[in-house]
Amino acid sequence: MSHATSQTHATATQTTPHRLLYFFVAFVLLMFFGLIYAWSLFVDPLEAEFGWDRSATSVVFTLSIITFCAGMLVAGALEERTSPRTVMLITAACLGLGLIASAFTESLPFIYATYGVLVGAGVGLGTDVVMSVTLKWFPDKQGLASGAMLMGFGGGTMLLSPVVTTMLGALGWRMTFGALGAIFVVLVGAGAFIMKLPTPEYVKPLLEKARQNATVAAVDMTGSQMVRTPTFWVFMVYLMLVTCGGLALISQAVPAAMELLMGAGAGTGASGAAAAGAGVSAVLPEAEALMLATAAMGSVSAMNGLGRLINGFIWDKFGYRVCLTWIAVAFAAGMLCCAFAMMGGNFPLLVAGFMLLGLMYGGNMCSMSAMVGTFFGPKYYGINYAIATCQMIPAAIVGPQILALSQMGSGSYLGAFWVFFGVAIAALAVSFFIKPPKAA
Repeated sequence: MSHATSQTHATATQTTPHRLLYFFVAFVLLMFFGLIYAWSLFVDPLEAEFGWDRSATSVVFTLSIITFCAGMLVAGALEERTSPRTVMLITAACLGLGLIASAFTESLPFIYATYGVLVGAGVGLGTDVVMSVTLKWFPDKQGLASGAMLMGFGGGTMLLSPVVTTMLGALGWRMTFGALGAIFVVLVGAGAFIMKLPTPEYVKPLLEKARQNATVAAVDMTGSQMVRTPTFWVFMVYLMLVTCGGLALISQAVPAAMELLMGAGAGTGASGAAAAGAGVSAVLPEAEALMLATAAMGSVSAMNGLGRLINGFIWDKFGYRVCLTWIAVAFAAGMLCCAFAMMGGNFPLLVAGFMLLGLMYGGNMCSMSAMVGTFFGPKYYGINYAIATCQMIPAAIVGPQILALSQMGSGSYLGAFWVFFGVAIAALAVSFFIKPPKAA
């Protein structure tokens, strides 16, 4: 017995560097997949060229989130029938084709189909397979591994948005789409030949230890079993409420910041004089305002990534209840900051609100991943995570449209910020009804 234990230990020791390699590859890929959240960088150039309104362009982001969820479901099913490599090669094809085709946009239906459908589906396929494969190497660290990987997904916008902004200025939006398409084909194609699943011999001792420590469910539930538990549905309501506010801000962070910076505050309570007093609108050229607005969006991304890592640590150390509470409180506080910033023309306060909202959105995404592995087990993680991600569909439809319609109706985002403050209070109330599922 001692010899067998020693052999198992030797196998685990020998394989450990490999799981760190897969984690690194997953982190880089997810960082690039996170560029789906940088859609707002393309909003102004497209609206300026074609004269489209904000409600029409926000549909592109909504479609990308819907097809992102659909892509995850397809990936979960394909993983059971094919291999991670096959799914990743399909991902590379969808992203390359979708982004390169977007460069030839001449109409709304075309950009809906290319960026909204193909790119969204490609990101969903890739995210699910990368998360599913990598987390199978970390059954003993579900919360931390989820948070650390998702930090790459959330932080991608912060790290890569300045690069995309520079590309837009130097190349124009058409060439930028084309260049991004080529980059994705190369990166995801390379990842397809690196990523692989761990052996059962490697996973078994780690999984047994995790179950002894109650950090992973004692029983693995299939997707159909999961959706029959009350826990799943209450958690879905909570996730939808929080995601609604997060996606709304992410979809239009740059235009919202530009509204304040350029003093377009009709209906916000911020006069031109007040805004000038805050040192933002009366003295800033539009180009400088755009750079500041892009930096503000970058702060959302930075906190989005950090929130995922922090929440993964909190989930493993303090449990789900603390996680859900701080996320809802940060949501409410962030919306208050944004509302008062618009009313007073205070850009630093707006950035503080953006940062709080980034933290809460990142924490929320990590909670979703950790909940699937911790409450329902790691065996069916791929399909279960894809099912849970479907909460983003109603959130993506409702959230960005509330912001867009508010801005079009009153010329300001202020009213929507107050609506989302109420949504945050509702999420806090729902969090107290969430409990782990009863063991079968």
